[in-house]
Amino acid sequence: MATPSGTSASVTNLSTLPKTFRVGGSGFTAFHWSGQVIGFAQSVRHTSPQPVAPPAWIQPLDAQHPLQIIVPAAIGPGSLEVQMFEMYNSKVWDRIMEITDNTQGNFPSTVPPAPAKYHDLSEIFLRLSSLQQGISCTKIIYPPNAGVRGGPTTRKYADQYYNCVITDIRDDETIIIGTMEVLKTMTIMYTYMQRLDETTSNL
Repeated sequence: MATPSGTSASVTNLSTLPKTFRVGGSGFTAFHWSGQVIGFAQSVRHTSPQPVAPPAWIQPLDAQHPLQIIVPAAIGPGSLEVQMFEMYNSKVWDRIMEITDNTQGNFPSTVPPAPAKYHDLSEIFLRLSSLQQGISCTKIIYPPNAGVRGGPTTRKYADQYYNCVITDIRDDETIIIGTMEVLKTMTIMYTYMQRLDETTSNL
């Protein structure tokens, strides 16, 4: 439990103070693929882009301490690892590819028609590469109503990931009698991200 800062004398009733700490679940966070919500996700793990090279330092032989720390001016790609509940009569990637094909009107006319079903990862690779336009994935944070979390000044905001590509799908399966759900993991990589809010974008 996180409590507001201040002395015990000034904190008289915690229930009346705005809660400013972000929590997950209950519709506070949603992930969108090409503008539509990715449903049936059990968890999403975001790995931030890392520097393309480790830092280096300038230190002459006669210097007791380094004179300068050099860091790269570029970072590599980031990734999202999504764990999806598998459903009856569908593959774990069907929902995302269904969204992709339903939005194909936004892509050039040279894009070939979508196959009826994607049987494996190679067909997904070929389909996404044929679109000739990067897919965006967006994480949107929905603060609760005014006075609940963050108060009346809190707005929706988002992290938008550009040029998203599915790079791996773990369709492996081990079923144990004590495991009720069947989860599959999908990895999505992106080239760069941008922070958005209600004042800069139509969230």
